[in-house]
Amino acid sequence: MNYLIIGLGNFGVALATRLTTMGHDVCGVDADMRIVEEYKSQITTTICVNIIDQVSIKALPLDDTDVVVVSLGNHIGESIVIVTLLKQAGIKHIIARAINPMHRTILETIGVNEIIEPEKIIADIWSYSSEAEKIKGIYIVDNNYQIVESQIPEILKGQSLSEANIEETFGVKLIAVKRRRSKFNFLGSRELEYEVVNTNEEPDYRFSANDQIVIYGSTRELDRFKKQL
Repeated sequence: MNYLIIGLGNFGVALATRLTTMGHDVCGVDADMRIVEEYKSQITTTICVNIIDQVSIKALPLDDTDVVVVSLGNHIGESIVIVTLLKQAGIKHIIARAINPMHRTILETIGVNEIIEPEKIIADIWSYSSEAEKIKGIYIVDNNYQIVESQIPEILKGQSLSEANIEETFGVKLIAVKRRRSKFNFLGSRELEYEVVNTNEEPDYRFSANDQIVIYGSTRELDRFKKQL
């Protein structure tokens, strides 16, 4: 996909470079030429534009863009102006960063497709994982549902998938099982990595001590699951 990311602060740069490494066509935009020059080798394309009106918005490659991300994190007014100009230009898919509840409310009123709050997401992830060291990852679906990657609880070790009956026991949906295996890298050193178990081919798979599971469920049920870790 073709992404246009406006605002190359910490979040904007992290997103732009990540999407670039994933093979997407990314155009990073910032009003600071120093920043544009600094990251031009890490992002598909970078351009320096100070977006203040409909004339400056026309300098952007909007016709070749699938998604526009407004990632500005310090200036609410500037963010709102840019989003408004993008809407007036007929851009269909806009993702905007909100830095506080008022900013979110204004963006929702303007009609932004998707609003992200990176700081809140990281806080949620960290607060959840800090309570349980065996939590390896978490995706917040909404205020009530999450996807969690975790080490298996002690009570599951040695049990088969059918014996564990995770969905019935914990009230959550089992998405994947991952087992640890070792491999040798190009230097001849042993490395550990995780691979997904094909449970269709191994329906009687038994959990080992180092296995991980990916599960989906309500916050209440996942809190109950966390107490077993």
